[in-house]
Amino acid sequence: MGIRIKSEVYQQWVNSDSARRLLALEAGWLREVVADFHGQHLLYTGVDNTPRFLKRARLRHYFRMAPVWAKGVDCDARMQDDAWPLANESVDVVVLQHGLDLSARPHQMIREAARVLVPSGYVVVVGFSPLSVFGVLRRCFTLSTRLPWVVNSVGASRLSDWLTLLDFKVESVTPVAHLWPLRLLSEGSSRRFDRVLAGNPWLPANAYIMVARKTVAGMTPIRPRRWQLNTDFGMAVPAVRVAGGTLPPAKSSQLSSD
Repeated sequence: MGIRIKSEVYQQWVNSDSARRLLALEAGWLREVVADFHGQHLLYTGVDNTPRFLKRARLRHYFRMAPVWAKGVDCDARMQDDAWPLANESVDVVVLQHGLDLSARPHQMIREAARVLVPSGYVVVVGFSPLSVFGVLRRCFTLSTRLPWVVNSVGASRLSDWLTLLDFKVESVTPVAHLWPLRLLSEGSSRRFDRVLAGNPWLPANAYIMVARKTVAGMTPIRPRRWQLNTDFGMAVPAVRVAGGTLPPAKSSQLSSD
């Protein structure tokens, strides 16, 4: 199923109370996930415009890519779902925070993630679960043109099958956001409820966090890459290519502290 998302619809949703609550919850969980990674480069693409949790990753450099339709989003490069402006085997970790949910071609997006990852690299996917309260509500808003009801949800089982075919080993699947988008008496109570239940497999969760590792050596040699010294932080970052021209190398992300 293909979807088309307008930039203004996206901006309206990410600034809503519901989205801010979800992103705050996911940031806490992702902070713990990325803290275990080491390497050179981490690529983030997702719905959080200020992913401060990336500071916990012990990689030398992280950068952000955004869909071409996400105008006004601060990023280092623009991307098509099926054509990322990166060389083969050039990234150690890829984080897709609802990137698949907003993609018209989620299977192609996963293939691109597999292409750019180094052997033994990791992909982290945060996705909405179609078999959940959220999935039921989404069906009730079938004719809606608003987020999050127009997302293209890919279930954890389906995604696991895709990754297995691409020679990934699924390391973990954590069910999260058992209450969201519903809420209890207060915002604080709702967040505490979801934090306590995170990882509980016996109750239907509205989202999941999947971590998978690329298990085979790449068949295509790493191409020579062009490097430019970043004088601010003293490290080299890869140049990226875009259709019709060349994009300057991404800057090392140094996000403000929590």
